[in-house]
Amino acid sequence: MQSGEASAGPAIRRPRVCYVILSHKDWPQVNRLAQAILASSPSSRVLIAHDGRHETFPTRVPDERIEIVEHGLAADWGSWELVEAMLEALIQARERTDPDLVCLISGQDYPVRRLEEWESEAIAAQGWIGSAEPIDYTPRWGRRRGVGSDNLTRYAYRWFRTPASRMGIRVPGRSGDFLRRLRDAIALRAEPLVSVRHVTRGRGVYWGVRRIPSPFGPTTPCWYGSQWLALHRRELDRLVHVDLAPGSRLRRLYRRSIIPDESALVTALAWRRPPAPLPPVSHMVWDVARDEPKTWTRDDLEILLDSGSPFCRKVDPVASTTLLDALDDVIVASR
Repeated sequence: MQSGEASAGPAIRRPRVCYVILSHKDWPQVNRLAQAILASSPSSRVLIAHDGRHETFPTRVPDERIEIVEHGLAADWGSWELVEAMLEALIQARERTDPDLVCLISGQDYPVRRLEEWESEAIAAQGWIGSAEPIDYTPRWGRRRGVGSDNLTRYAYRWFRTPASRMGIRVPGRSGDFLRRLRDAIALRAEPLVSVRHVTRGRGVYWGVRRIPSPFGPTTPCWYGSQWLALHRRELDRLVHVDLAPGSRLRRLYRRSIIPDESALVTALAWRRPPAPLPPVSHMVWDVARDEPKTWTRDDLEILLDSGSPFCRKVDPVASTTLLDALDDVIVASR
């Protein structure tokens, strides 16, 4: 080495991060999301796991950091197939990119901070990143609801669809109204044994039979929270190959539940350890009146920037246009 020549130190390897996007529509918006991720984290990879029943996505794009996989599952809202699509997407991400960290988001998300900065925090965190809380519920006989969060019945009961529900048969008029009131009255009074749920954005009416004994207990509670999360490689491997592997206890349990995506993954993870004390992967507020996540607009920019989350949900290609433009200026990785 010549005098005065600087010694080049060992190159610092960026962690391998894969962002898994679960999508079912709106290719331009999903493509914009993928491009925003890569603009904010150029060394990362993006895997788009797509439900192609309603809209066809391209099979390839010019950027080799983006891969598109059509999973072929009927991943309706609230269905077990939606969880299967998530698990399969995580397996694909593991096999294709060997990531140190994998982050699962939806096609209606968008980055709200520089992702390279968040990745460093996530890699250093002790445990998985997400939002979840243990829930408990004690049903009552009679006309009064039970005590606690009745979301537990989604998972502590074994659920079935009736033949009429499967065929989309609905009794009209006053006769139908009477039968539905009778059904709901019976289910309310007998809730310690049976229940009924109408998955309005999913596959309709389900009847549930309480599991005895309960699959949950003081040391293994049911956890309820967001399916949008981030996992280290070891946590990912245990989740897909042990805790929710084909034939596992939890997989059999959640196959007969309703809306399992809001519990299956986080329960499996939280039974090992609670989520790390970091903001949720995606900042979301529920719009009670519309029964769906609030759509963020430019007026919400400061709220999103203060959230600490790497993403927000949900955004709309039209209503959120000026917000997305403003976020693009925030999230671009510094060079």
